[in-house]
Amino acid sequence: MSNADATAPSVRIISVRGAEWKQDKFSRNSPTANFNKWSKALEIHLSLLGLKFYVFQTCIPCPDTSTEPVAHRNWIANNDLARAVILTALDESEYEGLDEAKTAASLYDKVKSRAEGEGP
Repeated sequence: MSNADATAPSVRIISVRGAEWKQDKFSRNSPTANFNKWSKALEIHLSLLGLKFYVFQTCIPCPDTSTEPVAHRNWIANNDLARAVILTALDESEYEGLDEAKTAASLYDKVKSRAEGEGP
């Protein structure tokens, strides 16, 4: 571990309070389901929490655990937080099969594919 990783890791841990999702939860089965509207609200919510780039646009790459163990652990924690935010914005009926998505970006992509009718 480098001294820089210990004192100023390339990825800092994000701590949030008040991350509750206050919009309608997304469910493909809902007669009022609107993925684009839900997705935009999710993007704004993740932006406010400092987690947008774990899901949208150019995703933050995971640092190597052997060269940046602190940054790597921080990235894992931030990614898990972003995943949790996405999951709390979904109706429980959408949870099936999402465990295999290990990154927040891949979780979002899976939800998007389903909403667009490209997956189970």
